[in-house]
Amino acid sequence: MPLASFIKSIALRGAIAAGLATASATLAVAQTEVRINQAFQSLLYLPLYVAQEKGFFAQEGVKVTIATGGGGAQSWAAVVGGSADFSIQDPVFVPKTRENGGDGIVVAGIQNAPTVFIIGKDGTSLQDNLKHLSGKRVIVSPQPDTTWAFMSYLVKQQSLPNVKLVNVSIGNEVPAIASDRADYALMVEPQVTQSIRQNAMSSVYSFSANKEWFPFAFSSLTTTRAYIQKNPAAAQGVVTAFEMASRFIYKHFDETVDIAAKYFPNLPKDVVREAVKREIDAKGYPENVLVTRTAWDNNLNIALYAKNVKAYPSDATSYENNVDTDLATKAKAAVDAKTN
Repeated sequence: MPLASFIKSIALRGAIAAGLATASATLAVAQTEVRINQAFQSLLYLPLYVAQEKGFFAQEGVKVTIATGGGGAQSWAAVVGGSADFSIQDPVFVPKTRENGGDGIVVAGIQNAPTVFIIGKDGTSLQDNLKHLSGKRVIVSPQPDTTWAFMSYLVKQQSLPNVKLVNVSIGNEVPAIASDRADYALMVEPQVTQSIRQNAMSSVYSFSANKEWFPFAFSSLTTTRAYIQKNPAAAQGVVTAFEMASRFIYKHFDETVDIAAKYFPNLPKDVVREAVKREIDAKGYPENVLVTRTAWDNNLNIALYAKNVKAYPSDATSYENNVDTDLATKAKAAVDAKTN
């Protein structure tokens, strides 16, 4: 190659490299910082981890930092207090705040089913035979926590006689059954799989499989209207990334399990695999992140029963005033366009 041509070639390569570097720098600058506070590190929140690990947030122009609040109240308080932009927890905190004049809003579903299971030493299925619970002792969390609300509402709904609820703190369910303090316990994953594999228990009832309870806004992505108004592109990007993540979970099981295992390194991978499969089979992860009116109704009926809200329906607790359907609708359309 003549010297002049060689020099031009080197210069061209340098210009291309410089252009790519500039483009990368521009892309980095364009990434909007977003803070998401999760109530707990939970398999129920797997779409969050998938969106982060697969780069879906980055694709949508946001750089997400994940923090853990230690409870739903703490995570929602982080949003209200300004140390987080979004939170993930039971969406009931939004109408609770609205009853006191707040402007919280639910923008996407993270867990779209009541993925709580009844576990026991007796393997007899209760799914179509709830009367078998008559005279039995069932472990639940203290009132008004979720498993207490679920079980006591089910007892009332189905008119189940002589069912005794035994309150224990979360994490002590299996020891209580093993010591014969109770016959059954309500649990979520991965405790369900752990109790089956390590303690010879059986999963005998799925709330998600009860058609009267599905769909259910069990865990949601929440923020404030003020944040959306100030950051419309970032808000849309976050919701679209969750739409991508939820679809990914249903299409790529093995890779989803790998991501879940990364976030739960202390669990054997076969436990993670079975737990994720049970969640998918129960349609716990949303197939579309839009929180529907039925899902909202099912949650708020339980919330009213547990006295977590003052009234339902009301202006403060209504679907229309608490759920933003626009972001999720646009997210679905965007992802549909990418996949078609």
